[in-house]
Amino acid sequence: MRNINGHSVMLQAHRGDSAQRPENTMAAFRSAVAHRFDLIELDPKFTRDNQCVILHDRTIARTGRDVEGRCADTPIAEMTLAEARAYEYGGWFGAQFAGEPLPLLEDALRFAHENHIAIKLDNVIESFTSAQTAILLDVVEKSGAADVTGFTCTRPDYAAAVTARFPKATIHYDGAPDEDSLRAISGVLKENPLVVWLRYPNRQTAWCRTPPASEESAALVRRMGAKVGLWIIDDENEAADACARFAPDIIETAGFIRPDAQDE
Repeated sequence: MRNINGHSVMLQAHRGDSAQRPENTMAAFRSAVAHRFDLIELDPKFTRDNQCVILHDRTIARTGRDVEGRCADTPIAEMTLAEARAYEYGGWFGAQFAGEPLPLLEDALRFAHENHIAIKLDNVIESFTSAQTAILLDVVEKSGAADVTGFTCTRPDYAAAVTARFPKATIHYDGAPDEDSLRAISGVLKENPLVVWLRYPNRQTAWCRTPPASEESAALVRRMGAKVGLWIIDDENEAADACARFAPDIIETAGFIRPDAQDE
C-alpha cells in the first residue's frame, strides 16, 4: 500500500518487479515481495507438453538465451518444458541474472501463497483451449493458492467458468468499461470481488484501443460495487494525477512507483 498525495492505493508489480529484475521470473517475484508490492501480475503460457509456465511473449526470443548466449525465435507452444528450460531467462536483463530459470506457474503460486501476496493472471488465459483451461484451474487449486489468485478476463462466459470453480476468487475485468458490459460481468459473480481495469492515458497504454480512464468511467465502476485498477504508470507525477482524478484502488507499475518509496 502506498500513500500518494493523501490517497492510499495498492501497487501491482507488472510481470513482477520488472524495473529491477528480469520480468516474469522468480527473481522479479521475490523482489516484489521484498519491496512490499500488494499484487504481482504475470503471464501464463503453455508448452507443447501442456506445462503451464510464465512467459510474456509468444516466443522465447526476447528473454531466453542458451549456454552460448544465443536466442531462438521459437514459440513456447512448440517447445516441451525440457526444451524451454534448456534456456535461461535472466541474462538478457543483466549478467548478474544469468541462469534464471523459466518458472512454472505452480512455483509462482506456491511462492505467493507462502508470502501472502496476491497474483493476477493476465487475460491471455482466455485464449487457452478448454483442456489447457482445465489444467490451469487444477494448477491453481493444487497449489493451495486459490485464496490469492485473481483471474483477468474480458468475457462473462470465462468469468462464469472461473467463478463456478472458485466462488471467492478475485475477477479482474479489462474489457470495455461501459455499463452493459460491467453488468454482464457482475451478473456471473458469486462471492467474487471484482476489479475493473482502466487504462491510464499515457505513452505506455497508447497502443490499446479500449477508451482511456475518465472521471465518469471510474465513477461508474464504483457505482457497480467494483474496485478501480489503473494500468500502467511508471512516473510519480502521473501517479499523483491518477490518484487526484480517478482515486484508484490499485495502480499497476513496472516497479518505478514503489510501495516503500515513502520510507526512503
